[in-house]
Amino acid sequence: MNSSFQLDSMDWKIVDALQHDARQSLSALGKRIGLSQPAISERIRKLEDAGVIEGYGARLNLQKLGYGLQAMIRLRSDHARLPQALKQCEAMPEVLEVLRITGEDCLLIRCVIPRPEALQTVVDALAAHGNLTTSLVLSTPIARPVARLDTAEPSARQ
Repeated sequence: MNSSFQLDSMDWKIVDALQHDARQSLSALGKRIGLSQPAISERIRKLEDAGVIEGYGARLNLQKLGYGLQAMIRLRSDHARLPQALKQCEAMPEVLEVLRITGEDCLLIRCVIPRPEALQTVVDALAAHGNLTTSLVLSTPIARPVARLDTAEPSARQ
């Protein structure tokens, strides 16, 4: 990504609108934002070229797909074993996301599990790479798209 690319307020409106509905037509998006379809098309192309927009996808209901549980697994390992742990995660369809984190743990692994007994298979496979702490996700009370952050201190925004 071009790190010198700066989004203006119109780019942020486009990014926000696409995060809420990436399937809308360019002309509908232009009407919402106040730009012509060619202008919207050009701005989106620039956002894609700069790597700001990496792709488009659908939000899925995990419960309706048969994944009754989500687990967050923290892996504490030594750096020499991290490449193998990442390779293991890559090969596991249950793993949706892996975050490299600071602190005592090295990785935070988000998994979907169809049944409680399937969690044992995931845990056993990952335990070969270090110590694990597993937490089940009860709910997701806050999930939102990326928003433009104000430069003011958080307490000043209230």
